[in-house]
Amino acid sequence: MTPREEMDLLVRVVSRIAQTQLEKGGFIPFGATLGASRDVQLLLPNSAKGEMTIELVDAYWRKQMSKAIEAGGVRALCTVADVRITDSGSKLVPGVFIHIEHSAGDAEELLYPYAKDELSNVSFLEVTRADAALQFFAPKDEALGN
Repeated sequence: MTPREEMDLLVRVVSRIAQTQLEKGGFIPFGATLGASRDVQLLLPNSAKGEMTIELVDAYWRKQMSKAIEAGGVRALCTVADVRITDSGSKLVPGVFIHIEHSAGDAEELLYPYAKDELSNVSFLEVTRADAALQFFAPKDEALGN
């Protein structure tokens, strides 16, 4: 599989998990890794204590992803969060945000606005994709100490 195919596979898996969580009425932010043999491992926080700031969440994911990478075999990884975004009419709408990286050096951020019907079925709307900076896999120059 190419790096793009591996990233797409991981996005398909985590978006289904996010959709299931949303339909069941709750959402726990999570991470996931994709191994060399296409195995997906979920990374779920045990709990959130006290005031959660973006700095604390960022530090938590850096630590968890570093552990996963050091354990070896991670080809791609991502973090997934339920967010609120402003639509074209300046109205807040729900969305799922995914930051995904590949060990080959690719990184992307995806934003899936979603709608929930009266039966709690979730439909993802058109995804927005943007290139992103690596947060978890060290750029090759840094890994070599340059």
